[in-house]
Amino acid sequence: MKQASPAMIQQQIYTRERSGLFRGTEGFDTVAASDGLDSVFIKKQLHPFCVYDAPAELASRGEKEAGSYPPAIHLFHTDGGDTVLGRSIYQPVDFTGLRSAFLTHNYVIPSARRDEIVTDYGRYFEADYAEKYFQEIGRVLPELEDLPQRARNPLLQQNGPSGLPAGELLDELKLNEKSFKQLLFAVMTAVGEGRKKVYVALDVPAEQITQYAAALLKVLFASLPFELRRRFGFLTYAKEPQSRKHIHLQFVERGSLRPSDREIEKEYVFDLASGRLPQDEVDDGRQPYLDFVWSKIGELESLEDFHRFADEMLAAREPQSRALLSGYHELCVFYRIETGHLDLYENHKLTVLRGLLGYLEPAGAPDSSLRLNDIFLAAFDREFDRVKQRNIAELAVVECFRDYYRLDSRNYGPKLVNYLIHAINNALTEGQMELAYALYALTESQPELSKAFFGTVLKLDELSDRLFEPYIRNKFAEAHGPKEVLNIVHSWAIVQPDLLRNASFKEYAVESLTDKLRKQQRLLTAVHLALENIRKWERTPLPDSGMTVADSELAELLSLAAKNLLLNELEPDKLTQDQVVSAAFLGGADAFAGVQLEGRQRAHAAILQALYEWFTLREPMEDIFHRLSAGDMKRVQELGREWLRSSIELTQFGKIVLAFYQDSKSGLADYNQVLEYLHQHAKDKETVYEFMLWSQGHPFFAESGGLVPAYAAALLTYFDKHDRSAFKSKEYRTLYFEKAGASLAKVFAEARLALSPPLKRFFAQNGKKVSATMIVLASGLVVIAGILIVMQQQGMLGPKAPVAATQPPAQAEEPEALVYADNVVGDDGTETTSLVFLFPGAEQCAAFVPSALTIESSGAPAQQFTNLKYGSNCTAESPAAGDSGTADPNGAAGGAAGTVGAKSDDAAAGAGGSEGDAAKDTKEHVNESVSGDKKAASTGGTGGTNAANKTNTTGTTDATNTTDATNKDNKANASDKSDKGNTSDTSNTSDKNDKGNTSDTSNKTNKTNKTNKTGAADATNKTNNTETDPAGKTDRTVTDPSGASGTDQLDDASNSKSNESTGAGDEGMKESAYPYRVVVSLGMKLDVPAGSLIKLGDQQFTVITREEAESKMSPAESPEQ
Repeated sequence: MKQASPAMIQQQIYTRERSGLFRGTEGFDTVAASDGLDSVFIKKQLHPFCVYDAPAELASRGEKEAGSYPPAIHLFHTDGGDTVLGRSIYQPVDFTGLRSAFLTHNYVIPSARRDEIVTDYGRYFEADYAEKYFQEIGRVLPELEDLPQRARNPLLQQNGPSGLPAGELLDELKLNEKSFKQLLFAVMTAVGEGRKKVYVALDVPAEQITQYAAALLKVLFASLPFELRRRFGFLTYAKEPQSRKHIHLQFVERGSLRPSDREIEKEYVFDLASGRLPQDEVDDGRQPYLDFVWSKIGELESLEDFHRFADEMLAAREPQSRALLSGYHELCVFYRIETGHLDLYENHKLTVLRGLLGYLEPAGAPDSSLRLNDIFLAAFDREFDRVKQRNIAELAVVECFRDYYRLDSRNYGPKLVNYLIHAINNALTEGQMELAYALYALTESQPELSKAFFGTVLKLDELSDRLFEPYIRNKFAEAHGPKEVLNIVHSWAIVQPDLLRNASFKEYAVESLTDKLRKQQRLLTAVHLALENIRKWERTPLPDSGMTVADSELAELLSLAAKNLLLNELEPDKLTQDQVVSAAFLGGADAFAGVQLEGRQRAHAAILQALYEWFTLREPMEDIFHRLSAGDMKRVQELGREWLRSSIELTQFGKIVLAFYQDSKSGLADYNQVLEYLHQHAKDKETVYEFMLWSQGHPFFAESGGLVPAYAAALLTYFDKHDRSAFKSKEYRTLYFEKAGASLAKVFAEARLALSPPLKRFFAQNGKKVSATMIVLASGLVVIAGILIVMQQQGMLGPKAPVAATQPPAQAEEPEALVYADNVVGDDGTETTSLVFLFPGAEQCAAFVPSALTIESSGAPAQQFTNLKYGSNCTAESPAAGDSGTADPNGAAGGAAGTVGAKSDDAAAGAGGSEGDAAKDTKEHVNESVSGDKKAASTGGTGGTNAANKTNTTGTTDATNTTDATNKDNKANASDKSDKGNTSDTSNTSDKNDKGNTSDTSNKTNKTNKTNKTGAADATNKTNNTETDPAGKTDRTVTDPSGASGTDQLDDASNSKSNESTGAGDEGMKESAYPYRVVVSLGMKLDVPAGSLIKLGDQQFTVITREEAESKMSPAESPEQ
């Protein structure tokens, strides 16, 4: 707003004209205003209310008379505190005379005068407004000191709605008590809370809406408290309900409040024409203010006194709380009680007292609250009179008096103490113990009140016996545990120090503490905590005495009671280590000072102190048991063993040995028992070894001459019984046994010898005797061996025993793959090195991918190769017939291969290496030739065989073969030069059993030997390796009883019907042990000596020589079946 007098009323007129203050063309605009109004205020605050919509009822009938259209009077309060009062009226024609218009005239009352509406609201309803704007008025309206009042027409005022008494007006508007209370409730809630709007459709003609609305508003204003009058905003007429800021109540045209209108369904709607009212939000009987207003509906002016009272009481409250309906309910009750309506107090005691305290409690309450304070004290006096007449007090009411004590303890305190004495006494007299103890608790909850109350009670013996002793006895009885009992004693000692000398109080305290301790499951812990709690009382001084609560006689009595109970009812077997160790009072020299120790008590005291010292001292000595009897000592030691079993370690060894202590003369009773205990409960045997090392320095286990003999014997028993493998571990010997002192080491040596094998013990115990005996026996054996050799050479012992067949050594487990280095000359003459990998299985061969590898040789740096080229042969192949004697890495190893002359139809396979077996022709059954076939000759390094000569059905062995049996390749040579009985046996003409005769030239007939389809020796083949035929009478060459050759079995599936014979070397058919190969070219010549390591990822191979590879490729000779 512009600068204006703070007390002057501003004006503004809004209508349709040729131009206005804010527009240069014709139309609706502000056409005149006071200088005190600025344009922003006009546009933002006033223009929204410059509007008028003619009633549909009048417009529908084409009403021409302007006076028939109801004016729309509005009143609202801006956020700045200004009050706007205005009126909008209908105009049939505007300045042109061609169209209808309306005119709004507003008064703006400054905030400094906002209270005028509180008491002079009638002048607002009688304000006079401009009916029409004339050019002569100009653009500036004058400021006004007061609202202009319209001329009153007494006859019209008397006959109009405003002249009707409130009761008659409400009846005419169809508002009964309930609906009026609902309307007043809705208006007060809308103004006080601001959440809802109120819409009223009066059941009156459209022409009379504003008249009746203004009359009803006067009734409402009279019914509203002052604070709500300051905030209330209304509109007397609107065509349709529409929410507007600052407007709480709108009167709308009849029929405009449609039930289906969702915009207003949550608002307060009063459609008096249809009888539709809000839901019952008013609780009958619980609306004192509404009831009070209705009771004054015929004399509304009498409400003004209450409104002044309420406004005075609420002056110190927060603005928001001053507008709440609930506050006026309370104040209405207070006001009526003050005026003598005591029934309201009797019916609503708690509400009244709590309400009064709400106004009295805030610090710095204004003097205006003295009226409320007087009302409260009047209520207290009324209640005091009741208890004096032996009536029972209400606990909730007493609580209100207790709370008031904080406000005025000096003047009010003595009266309240007397009131409480009577109230509690009445409850005890009537046997209402629950109420009595509740009153005690209520009194004690206010420390100052409690001190004053019990101070008064304890001064008089009669009151003390009557009121204090029952209370304190019950107080101790309800305590939850010893700690709460002691807290009660401590708190009372602070408030009432004289109680420490009160005999009843001391008796009840000791009795209660003893009873609570007796119920504790962990008695020792409970007693310790109680004594610790009492000890802390030394921090609480007693006034005017120089002493503390801990120095009082009662504190001493409580301590002795706790200790006596402990010693009388202690069950040592149920104690735990934690309980004993945590009971710090046991460590004091005066732990049980003042207690008369006799019998059971003395024993229990000694047990507790012995256990405490045992498990709290770092290095306890055996003298901790000196106060114990033999039986108690055993009991304590058993308990200690139980506690120590879970903590056997080096730091506890000193405590452990005390668990087995007997007396000062014998030390430990049973060393075996100590070691057995350690064996059972130690976490491992290393702990037992640590104990042995520790014990050699302890007087219980060692003496000047060494270990105690009983202990040494116990150690030997321990090793023999529980740990026979102790000395086999080098780690144990290093960590423990070798660290032993001389005495203990001697025992370890004895134990080790006792646990050694019998033979070792024998030699250890008889070393010199055994040495002498062995020398004598050895000399005797040498002499006897010499004699036997001489006798053997002289033939005195008979012919030489046949040479036993040498069992082939067990075939060693071969590696999964072989590798050797081979130098290869290319077409251009360049020599490069390749690595040949041999595998026993095709899967291993196929999975081998040597694209990169590392070679590590002794004395040379490691060499890495990547992107290598390699060739794989991972399918099985049989060696060709007549293979040369060199080893083919991809086939079987060949011996000195024989060349077969072939006149026969079948190809002959030259076999070298092992013995040559004769494959017999399937068409011939008689073996006619015994040496050398003219048609076909087969030569081999060790006597090859003709496997397919049709005319020579008997393959013969070389009669002149005198190769020594040590020849590795001649496995069938049984003609040792030293064999005197077989090399020229010509008399054996038909010996079926002579399977091994290699030079029998007289063997004319032999059983038919069918052709072996696989080229292997037939099951009836008469020739075998080197074993002597058990049936041969004259031939020392052993024959194979089964006729099988080595470990190779028949393989009929590998030979065709055409007698094609494959395989070479091992009896003509044995396959290589490493038939699969991968050859990796290094791309350069490199010296890769045997023993070098080949690494491929996590695989590793050792290089061998080519010769070693060839020897390992041939399968090992199978043992005889």
